[in-house]
Amino acid sequence: MDKYMVSEAHLIPTPALLVFRECVEENIRRMGELLGGYSRLRPHIKTHKMAQVAKMEMAAGVDKFKCATPKEAAMLAALGVGDIMMSYHPVGAAIQRIVHVKRRYPQVDLSVIGDNEGALKALSEVCSSAGVEIGVLIDLNTGMDRTGAAPGEPSLTLAKMIQELAGLRFDGLHCYDGHVTNPNPEFRKRTAFHSIQKAVETKELIEASGLSVERLVASGSPAFEYTSQIPDVDEVSPGTWIFWDEGYGSKNPGQFEWAAMVLSSVISTPAPDLICLDAGNKSIAPDTPEPHFKVLGFPDDPEFVRRNEEHQVLRLPKGMPRPNVGDQFLLVPYHICTTVNLWDEACVIDADGCFSETWPVDARGH
Repeated sequence: MDKYMVSEAHLIPTPALLVFRECVEENIRRMGELLGGYSRLRPHIKTHKMAQVAKMEMAAGVDKFKCATPKEAAMLAALGVGDIMMSYHPVGAAIQRIVHVKRRYPQVDLSVIGDNEGALKALSEVCSSAGVEIGVLIDLNTGMDRTGAAPGEPSLTLAKMIQELAGLRFDGLHCYDGHVTNPNPEFRKRTAFHSIQKAVETKELIEASGLSVERLVASGSPAFEYTSQIPDVDEVSPGTWIFWDEGYGSKNPGQFEWAAMVLSSVISTPAPDLICLDAGNKSIAPDTPEPHFKVLGFPDDPEFVRRNEEHQVLRLPKGMPRPNVGDQFLLVPYHICTTVNLWDEACVIDADGCFSETWPVDARGH
């Protein structure tokens, strides 16, 4: 694939995380085309965690972001982003870190999500003592069963409580439909609509009580295209789309471009049909089914044999000539978000296939 040709790749020490700038630009363009602009897009930066990528999104017209950690929120605030939503439940010592971000950047409209009375009361106490106000969106459980308050009356009760707590402001509703991943587009669409309908009905219930629901934020990368068709959904907040990966790409091929990969070298050929790559668990996240990545240039998927911290042993597809030691391959992770978090920096490949610069993964870790 010509777009992924890397000139003088042998000069890049491997393993290495590569970001293809032109593909990132193309993904941003496609997202704007799908949504008719960027006014309803609140992209989740947990996938890239990079200030340089956030700047590219801002240059295209994105003016609000979603994140998962105080470190990510601080990175966005330092870039001048004025509207930041942290889609993670603040509990314990994390509350102090979030309040610190708000105190350091008082001009930022900072919000969090929550579903528990005790945790929200604790957040209220710290905010009140610090003299700051933070917005809260109720995290709704619309089918994923990971976090979230039950739709309907329980969420209405929670909204009324938030409205009365010092230092907090009821900002609306948030739901993540991570369970909407079926590879069949029609099935995925039905599941997405069924999920978001629970949020819409809850929004109507809360508004009927006299409270204003400032915004309803929903959807990850597999469902946002459908959810955005619902007028009551104010914002969609996908994350993986910016880099894409084989996990989503295999279910929805062609929607976005692979924009981040791992460059790996063959370091040994221990048997006629075996090769060992230098990209192990410390290079590509192992939180997906083996072999955790797609190899560009292979006629079929290789057989996963063994994986260690710095080694990846693969059995070659039948009939494939064995590569030589030193040969390099691009690996498309099945889960790019957790893979990026393993790296301190990325090698940026420009439109000519040249390694042009490095970008720090500014907000990696927690």
